[in-house]
Amino acid sequence: MRWLHDRSIGQKFFLSFGVILSLLALSLTALLVYLSRINSYVDRHKRITVPAIVTAATMQRSVYELDMALLSLEQLGKEADLDQVVARLTAQEERIRRLLDVYRTTHAARTHPILFGMLTDHHRVDLADREDRAVSGIEQALRELTTFWNPPASLAQAVVAGDHALFLRADGLLTQLMEDLDRLVEAHTDIDVEMKIEGDLLLQQARMIALGLVAVLGLVIAVIYVSVNRQIAKPLQRLSITADRVAHHDLTAQFEAWPARDEVGTLAASLSSMVTSLREQTAAIARKTKELEAFTYSVAHDLKGPLREIEGFSSLLEKRFLEGGDAETRHHIEVIRRSSLRLTHMIDALLKYSRLEQQDLPRQRFNVLEMITTLITDRFTGLQGPKPKIHVALPFADLYGEPVSIRQAIANLLDNAAKFSRRTAAPTITIGGTRTDHERILWIQDNGIGFDPAQTDKIFGLFERLHNPQDYEGTGVGLAIVKLVMDKHDGRVWAESAPGAGSKFSLAFPERAEIVVDRASTSSHSSALPPA
Repeated sequence: MRWLHDRSIGQKFFLSFGVILSLLALSLTALLVYLSRINSYVDRHKRITVPAIVTAATMQRSVYELDMALLSLEQLGKEADLDQVVARLTAQEERIRRLLDVYRTTHAARTHPILFGMLTDHHRVDLADREDRAVSGIEQALRELTTFWNPPASLAQAVVAGDHALFLRADGLLTQLMEDLDRLVEAHTDIDVEMKIEGDLLLQQARMIALGLVAVLGLVIAVIYVSVNRQIAKPLQRLSITADRVAHHDLTAQFEAWPARDEVGTLAASLSSMVTSLREQTAAIARKTKELEAFTYSVAHDLKGPLREIEGFSSLLEKRFLEGGDAETRHHIEVIRRSSLRLTHMIDALLKYSRLEQQDLPRQRFNVLEMITTLITDRFTGLQGPKPKIHVALPFADLYGEPVSIRQAIANLLDNAAKFSRRTAAPTITIGGTRTDHERILWIQDNGIGFDPAQTDKIFGLFERLHNPQDYEGTGVGLAIVKLVMDKHDGRVWAESAPGAGSKFSLAFPERAEIVVDRASTSSHSSALPPA
């Protein structure tokens, strides 16, 4: 078994199938051997037993013809018919001798080594002896019978003299001859019985051999199955379970040692080494992340203090020079104040992005239609300047996810849609969606300035902007937060746009496996805020 453990999986399967094929070949060979023996038995039965009994029966008919010829001679008593009767007697006697010679050389048990060996194995050699005695008796009776019509002159005298004693003796010899033939038939019938026993024995042995080989083959297959299941399948299953745990970020999982030094053993060792390396790297990343997080908060809070002072003093200077002072000084003060406010907003957005990145988002089913209605009211009621016309038409009301982060993502998209469409003659925002078997898609479309489709991937980057801050305010973090929210929901976000043709941002949320009935499976809501 130690040697087998050191073999590769391919070699193990090759050896297993080799053993099974060898047993199958052995089974087929054994069955062919026994089939040949059974076929030999059938052939011997056809060539020996049946012809032997037929030959003996033919001799019995010839004896009957002898008896009829002698009886006719005794009853006729005419010398004129003597030659014809003698010819009949001689012909039948020669026929019996010829058949007896055929029997002795062709059908007798002692002339066939296999048949005689079978009788020896069955301890029935006495049947061959009985057959030999019957054959000897037939020959003796035939020799004595031929003296009655050879020479024919003595037979003619006996017929003329009416010697009944001679005919009585001839009848006795015929009776003895018939009895010997009966004993011969009986002996060969018993031999035939032994041959049938031998055939049944061969058939039984063939069945036992076949059953034994099938049992051995089944046992070998069962042993191979148990061995493969224990040495390969079960360890592979445990390896797969551990790998699945690692894939789901459970780095406490341990890969157990593989019982053999084969390909999977090498894989298990490599996976174990990989998990150890992942643990070390994860621990290092966790330390760096905590350090970076602390650094981010520290820098953000350290920066916000001076920025508040800059913004406060710039406000005081702006009020002081509001009525006096030259225009250039007032412009410089306004730039300082606006830049400090913008930097403050960027720091706040960066902190918001950092907190969201570190959070685990517990998911639940909530009413997204109600959330959108509330957002529209909060964002655009009391808005100074032209208000966009907003249409909401969702084919679903419920959504599965973390409500707070999804609200932030939708709010960012609404703010962008309003910001980049405010300079159009009739700003319009449309909120819609679609649903499939695997996900629910929510999209927000505006008729604003749009952007170059080649910049689609760039706009979701942190601090990435396509427009000058003096033209359109913003921190460059809003769409990065949208992308982060969708990544944390295992969803997708993409944009479709063209310069001057507006933009359409789509959010795809994966559908849960369970069947959920929407509170409003098909709803259409339209909210319009009239322009100021």
